[in-house]
Amino acid sequence: MKKQLATLLVVSVLVFAVVASGCIGGETTTQTTSTPTETSTETQPTGPTYEVIETDKSVILVGPEGAQVPTSLPSGKKIIKVTYVVDEANTPAVQQLMEEGQGFGAINPAFFRDTTVDALVIAARRETNPEIRTELFKALYILGNKYVPEIILGQNRQLRVYWEWVKGRYYHPTFPERYDLISEDPNAPSVPIGIGDYKNDAQTYVIGTIGWPESFDPAWTYETFGWEIWHEVGDTLVTYWKEETEKVTPDLAVAWAHNEDGTEWYFVIRGGVVAYDPWNDKTYPIDAVDVAFTFWRVQRLGHSVSWMVSSFMDVSKSQALTEKEFEDVFKDKKLIAEYNGKTVEVKSLQDLLNVFGYNGETAGVFKLVLPAPYAAVLGILADPFLSVVPMEYLLGDKYEEALSASNNGKTPDAWEAYIEEGEQDPTHQLMHKQPVGTGPFYVKEYKENAYIVLERNPYYWDKSIKPGHERVIYVINNDAVSRIQLFQTGTVDAVATPPERVNDVKGLEFQGFKSVVQTDILQPILTFIVFNTQKEPFNNPKVREALAYAIPYDQISEVVYSGLLERNWGPIPKPWPGFTEYGITKYTYDINKAQQLLQEAGINPSDYKIELIYNAGNSAREKIMTLLQNIWSQLGFQVTVGSYEWPVYLSKTSKGDYDVYVVGWVPDYLDSDNWVGPFLYGATEFSKIEISVES
Repeated sequence: MKKQLATLLVVSVLVFAVVASGCIGGETTTQTTSTPTETSTETQPTGPTYEVIETDKSVILVGPEGAQVPTSLPSGKKIIKVTYVVDEANTPAVQQLMEEGQGFGAINPAFFRDTTVDALVIAARRETNPEIRTELFKALYILGNKYVPEIILGQNRQLRVYWEWVKGRYYHPTFPERYDLISEDPNAPSVPIGIGDYKNDAQTYVIGTIGWPESFDPAWTYETFGWEIWHEVGDTLVTYWKEETEKVTPDLAVAWAHNEDGTEWYFVIRGGVVAYDPWNDKTYPIDAVDVAFTFWRVQRLGHSVSWMVSSFMDVSKSQALTEKEFEDVFKDKKLIAEYNGKTVEVKSLQDLLNVFGYNGETAGVFKLVLPAPYAAVLGILADPFLSVVPMEYLLGDKYEEALSASNNGKTPDAWEAYIEEGEQDPTHQLMHKQPVGTGPFYVKEYKENAYIVLERNPYYWDKSIKPGHERVIYVINNDAVSRIQLFQTGTVDAVATPPERVNDVKGLEFQGFKSVVQTDILQPILTFIVFNTQKEPFNNPKVREALAYAIPYDQISEVVYSGLLERNWGPIPKPWPGFTEYGITKYTYDINKAQQLLQEAGINPSDYKIELIYNAGNSAREKIMTLLQNIWSQLGFQVTVGSYEWPVYLSKTSKGDYDVYVVGWVPDYLDSDNWVGPFLYGATEFSKIEISVES
């Protein structure tokens, strides 16, 4: 795995361009610049000057058009200049984004806004040189560490607990396993699980876990549980096959190509695929129109996850094509296919299919338009929120009318008459309660906060796979002791184990089988504290810095996470491009320093009530917040701790209805932009971004 990740670092920076980002919002106070290592007594120029951020290899200057370069800069390093013009008219107010529930979507979770930071995010997306791009990421890491809209507690090591009768387990940094691709020893025990007549046997994979999916609608879930469900019950255009990280594999798209500048992508859709509706025992054929509808609907609903569509795709200009219409594209455009290490110009549909070695039936072509090239786009397309859904199922008796209105997916904006914005949309309400997909499993039944049963899909298109399981059952139990007891008695095959209870699952035996506890992989997952930077006193960066010194990092790592949380100080995990230890503050627990900074901030802590919240059932996060309650109370703040069920927690935090919360970030796709953007981007829109480099 280490070799794979090292190779991935090379691949992930080979980005040939990127795109104008979507709306976000955050902090409204003006931030100060990073201090250069050299100073000058010369008279400084009047008017705006470039902000200076120094990395180990470069000096990055960021400022508005017309800004002046400081008279003295560190010498001997490459100068990278980012010049911008803010598009004030199209930059949304932070309060508006709160009302729309866009935290951790269109805007970072702290609702932090800083123009310099936002300009750097967009510059890193648009830069084509991987070395320059890495320097911009370093600058963002340094600023994230300095302004601390989120306090990084550390980077997680994997903790995976299961019985050794489970075979073929694998690890991917962004997605769970597909449970049809793992199996069990035929002699695995058979144990009743207490849900109907179901038993935990060799054909049934039972998981003891916590929480509840945000939604069964893929367009309305932006958290690990909901994505896991859709990784099992849905199909995306492309996917990662098991542990693969360096390339994507065909899924519902059997082949793809793009134009010369990467702004138009064409995906040939697999024929013969149907979505299974278990609620009415019906099937719906899937074609390119369903794909266009799926992408368009994500943006129309406008949930926080839609930022990846609105930022990097233009779904209004995207459309469904027939195979004949796709053939006409070759008359006017040069199309390039890249697959399995080969880059080939293709001149016909058959040429393209030959590159991918596909000779089956097809169901049209989806044309995806990007506002600007973004090489990481294939990683986004693999994300479960873009699982293809059947338009006919969702629209019912309006289907034919909507199909005609859109000219068979040529003018997708015609669907505005059939899909509403927000969670009251009827198609969302339907999919939220009765999900329908094309994947290897389907949702058979569920009881909220109790269990979810997935059954093998008899209509699944990939008949080459001999499924390792006939069903998957999630047993929801928010009490760690009770949940681990389910594991100890063989009632579940795998269990979500709080790190502090790892000894409860080590060295177990059940009917001749042993428990397995894995902790060997440092994951690209960060655990962190989020401030509401739109509230006092957290709108003061010096207060945030003070509280960063009031965190018992070592105690949290050792006591709460049993040593499975490694230090990190900014919004990029080791060893991704941009991670740096140069020019940062390595915050340690220092209560005296915290008190000093609070005095410098000019606040009286006793004037402020702070609620620290966590998601119910997560005992590690509960312990973190209890520790912080004790320490921050010593600083003089009035501190309480509260918990909320997972869907409520997500709703509150996405709308800015919080003071401080704790959460983790599993990347959406494997590019450093997917950390610095979600962690720092404040939704500033720019009418101009220019990048220049001087050696």
